[in-house]
Amino acid sequence: MHRSLFAGRPSPYYIMSPDYRRNSAGIRVLHMLCDALIRSGYEAYISSAVLNPRLMTPRLTNDVTALHKAQKVEPIVIYPEVVDGNPMGGNVVVRYLLNQPGFLRAVSPYDESDILFSYTRELLQPGMAQDRVLYMPAVDVSIFCPPADQAQRIPGKICYYQGRQGTALIDPALLGPDSIEITPASPGSWEELAAVFQQCEFFYCSEPSGLAAEAALCGCVAVVIPSQYAPRPLSNHENNSYGVAWGNTPQAIETARQTLPLLRQSLLRHQENFWASLDHFIEVTQDAVVAYAQRPDKSQDAHWLSSRQPNAVQRLLIDDHLKRSQVPVLGVVILDPDGALQRLNDTLESLAQHEGLPATLQPVVLTAADIPCDDKRVFRLDSLDTVATLNRVINEQVFDVFIIVRAGETLTAGGLLSAVLELTATPDCRAICADEVMRFEDGNLKLALRPDINLDLLLSFPASMARHWLLRRDVWQAMGGFATEFPAAFELEYILRMIETAGFEGLGHMSEPLVVGDVLLLEDNPQERAVIERHLRTRGFTAPQVNSRLPGRYEVDYGHAVAPAVSILILVDGQLTYVQRCVDSLLENTGYGNYELLLLDRGNEDMAMCSWLSGIEQLGVGHLRVLRFPAGLSPEVIRNQAVDEARGEFLLFLDGGIGVLTDGWLEQLLNHAMRPEVGGVGAKLIAGDGTVRHAGLVLGSGGTVASPFARMPGDADGYMQRLQVDQNYSALSGQCLMVRQELFAAVGGFDEELAPWADVDLCLKLQQAGYLNVWTPRVKLLIGESTAVEAMSAQLDRLYQRWLPTLALDRAYNPNFSLAPERAFHVGESSLSWRPLSTFASLPTVLAHAAGEPDSARHRIVQPFNALCKAGMLDGALSSQTLSVMDIARYKPDVVLFQQYVRTEQLETLRQVKAFTRCFKVFDLDLYLPNLSAKSPHYRLLPADVLGALRRGLSYMDRLVVSTDFMAQVFDGFNADIRIVPTRLDPRDWEGLQGERRCADKPRVGWVGGLHNVGELEMLANVIKELANEVDWVILGTCPAHLRPFIREHHDAVAVDAYPAKLASLNLDLALAPLEDNLFNRCKGNGRLLEFGACGVPVICSDIEAYRGDLPAKRVENRFETWVDAIRAHVEDLDAAAALGDVLQARIRQDWMLNGIALAAWRDSWLAH
Repeated sequence: MHRSLFAGRPSPYYIMSPDYRRNSAGIRVLHMLCDALIRSGYEAYISSAVLNPRLMTPRLTNDVTALHKAQKVEPIVIYPEVVDGNPMGGNVVVRYLLNQPGFLRAVSPYDESDILFSYTRELLQPGMAQDRVLYMPAVDVSIFCPPADQAQRIPGKICYYQGRQGTALIDPALLGPDSIEITPASPGSWEELAAVFQQCEFFYCSEPSGLAAEAALCGCVAVVIPSQYAPRPLSNHENNSYGVAWGNTPQAIETARQTLPLLRQSLLRHQENFWASLDHFIEVTQDAVVAYAQRPDKSQDAHWLSSRQPNAVQRLLIDDHLKRSQVPVLGVVILDPDGALQRLNDTLESLAQHEGLPATLQPVVLTAADIPCDDKRVFRLDSLDTVATLNRVINEQVFDVFIIVRAGETLTAGGLLSAVLELTATPDCRAICADEVMRFEDGNLKLALRPDINLDLLLSFPASMARHWLLRRDVWQAMGGFATEFPAAFELEYILRMIETAGFEGLGHMSEPLVVGDVLLLEDNPQERAVIERHLRTRGFTAPQVNSRLPGRYEVDYGHAVAPAVSILILVDGQLTYVQRCVDSLLENTGYGNYELLLLDRGNEDMAMCSWLSGIEQLGVGHLRVLRFPAGLSPEVIRNQAVDEARGEFLLFLDGGIGVLTDGWLEQLLNHAMRPEVGGVGAKLIAGDGTVRHAGLVLGSGGTVASPFARMPGDADGYMQRLQVDQNYSALSGQCLMVRQELFAAVGGFDEELAPWADVDLCLKLQQAGYLNVWTPRVKLLIGESTAVEAMSAQLDRLYQRWLPTLALDRAYNPNFSLAPERAFHVGESSLSWRPLSTFASLPTVLAHAAGEPDSARHRIVQPFNALCKAGMLDGALSSQTLSVMDIARYKPDVVLFQQYVRTEQLETLRQVKAFTRCFKVFDLDLYLPNLSAKSPHYRLLPADVLGALRRGLSYMDRLVVSTDFMAQVFDGFNADIRIVPTRLDPRDWEGLQGERRCADKPRVGWVGGLHNVGELEMLANVIKELANEVDWVILGTCPAHLRPFIREHHDAVAVDAYPAKLASLNLDLALAPLEDNLFNRCKGNGRLLEFGACGVPVICSDIEAYRGDLPAKRVENRFETWVDAIRAHVEDLDAAAALGDVLQARIRQDWMLNGIALAAWRDSWLAH
């Protein structure tokens, strides 16, 4: 290791891992990796709460990440293969494959920039380099060793393990009466586990487990029973399965017994070699950080932004639409008060790049620079009267809409195009605000995505909301232009004046970044304060004050002259300690005099609680009452009934776990609640550890609602300062919710049918009635930890029935943000929010998720979808993640396309989509899933009753699309509308391929297949041996070890994009496509024939349903003699064989490519009409 005192700081490692458990080898490896990185001189942190004190594994905390962010240190994030997505938001991501991706848990496809390392060579994915293996022996050989006294071993004694969940059952006939079962919980220590292995002769398991190696190290023969849970041998490459028998045959067991001593030697050697592998891992990952830093646009936001461009077809449709529409002329007014010519040129050059836009752009420059003003678009800016000059110039122009930018700011291509389309579609709008991009000094870009018009956010943080609006010039003229007395806040003043004139009517929001500008300056602006105070007086507030605790972030005091009565309602349902704290802290820290406290006793029977409540009643204090209710009533009904007893003009619903920290809290809630336009008011709720528990709710998050800043530090700023300022949310938590009693009654109070979201329902009813819900961080309350109530399906249905469209598009959020709770205020998939054709009817839209086997996903969903979009036959998006009903309601496609949705949660999604959306629902199926190979990475994800799951799922679909006639027959009756669309080859991959013939002394005969196809090759094992001296056998993919001596060439599998060219490069004279005659294979399509034929290779195939048809191929029975005779007949006349290959190739190019009529068939199979 080269060390230097002046070397740059290496990047730290963030490792995402579950809590440490000694009985999970995978978790141990992650924690040991953290320790090993630190021992190698690198910073490393782990996300778990439970650690092993023997390892150096510092916890990854908010303080650590905040420090690194402040120091501009780029972390390297390491995820095990079971982690879906990028929950830590890393820019440099490593996927550590401890198992096959998708084997333990479904995951979305990894990003192309992710760095993949596998734990063993067997886990290398197609296209991965052979040196991307990081094998770390996680077994302590000092504990797991043979017994010191061999007499401890009891001949024939068995111990066994039935898997993590106890579902990988061992046949009881294999076990003796005194067999010892090992479970994740027992034995309790490694020493006790080793003692069990040291006394047993055999260890049985039927699930991949590190226990097999631990047993073998103790001299106990490990026997793995092949099953759906253990479809393949373990650690063939690393340890040659030393000491482990694959199956319980006498030969396999004896081989394992003889190789027991070799396992220890192998592991010790791997322990030594690990450090070199780790050095390589460090080199690759640290180099990746350097490469990331050197990218022209190095932020994720910049990458996301670059994707916001229409494709060629969308551009043609947009051009045609705008040619037929009345497109407004857009003026871009550039202010250059500093005479900064370079920055001015940057802005003008960015506009010049958009000259191809089918709309008229009119740049107008107002500059203080001393330059000739011959150009009619350039005007001298009077620095003493900027706004008057601005008004005069805008009045003299002829554009319809204008935007004001500062010199140095630029317009995004996607944003400008979206603006033109939005303005064309909404000619009656008065003004539109758009999203923005902030540019930092180092050139890094950060998205500033706004909510819809948010009055309280505008007033409390105008710098984030008052810039770069698209303003209708005629409306602006009618309102008298900008106010000249506020040159430092003229845009804010005009926006507030528009609100005073006609409320929010005609004010829109375009959820697309339009302007790239400098990062916001957080500084107080006296003119902003004056404008806000003037606005409030205009609206009828007689004594408003605008204060500032933080620069540029204002706290508005509305100056109410009265102190109305408040009824505070606390439901008491057990948890005496919390309730006592709540009441005591409230009484102690509430200086506001005009309130009553109502304790709502929900039939408490606990003696201590009953005594405490009785004591309060006996106090006889008028403003402190106990109301009794039966235990059987719901909290919603109790609160509604209690409101009838309440005397206050305002109601405040408080959770019994609340603790009041400081005085003045009630006045601050009333400060907003007394405003005539306000419905509900909520507070910032902080847990005992100082982290946020509630700061407003985001609709749609996690499928319902979620608190977006949960578990962030209580003093954090939040996205765009949203944890620091008053703002409007669509929904607030019922744990602290103030509402006017009159409004509460008018909207019907809490709805028991909407539990556990009755608070959300109340807020949405208030919003629907035209009122604003306000969240204020000025009120900080303590909240105790509570257990989330798991909703039932019927409750969720009622929520969706009433509010699904509202939940999907939250006004207080931004549709570009992810709906995953852990990704709140982070952008989601760009393809799901970039909708350039959405403002006008053009093409049918399809939303699809390719969730099936990789080949099925590619050939049945991805390639047809891309080809149809490229041909201008439809528009839409391919999602890389499992679709939820919320995703679909948000996107609002015409068609939603599913594949292999058979798990319980996926079936529930299908049911919800049928019940609550209007889109046309299509299910694609090209494999008989009930008989899917146990070696498939998707096998473990299938339910026990696959056929029943398919029957249920297809009952929710409008159509089933299958690949073969036979498949249609098998699923007849599962769906009323079954369409047959055969799989075809994408011409972009397969056209023009041709292998070289007769390039070796012997004919080259080939087979292609993966691990789950090995059974097909095994069918030909004797054929391969028989003909080994007559032909050169060529294998692409998986080859069993016992056949390798007979194989001339064995090629590892390649990435899917490289597969067609690789197949052609094998230069085969003949290809074999054997298939066992079973239901699964009879349902398959003829894809292998198409692939060989596209390369001009003649094919001999099994004579079963999948390969029957009119394609010219030799079909044979699955018998040794027929295969040998057919192969010899072909290779003895290679001219005739080549001619067959030519005929097959011609047929495929003519009839089996994904174009023309075939492409139209795909479109028709997906669309409703």
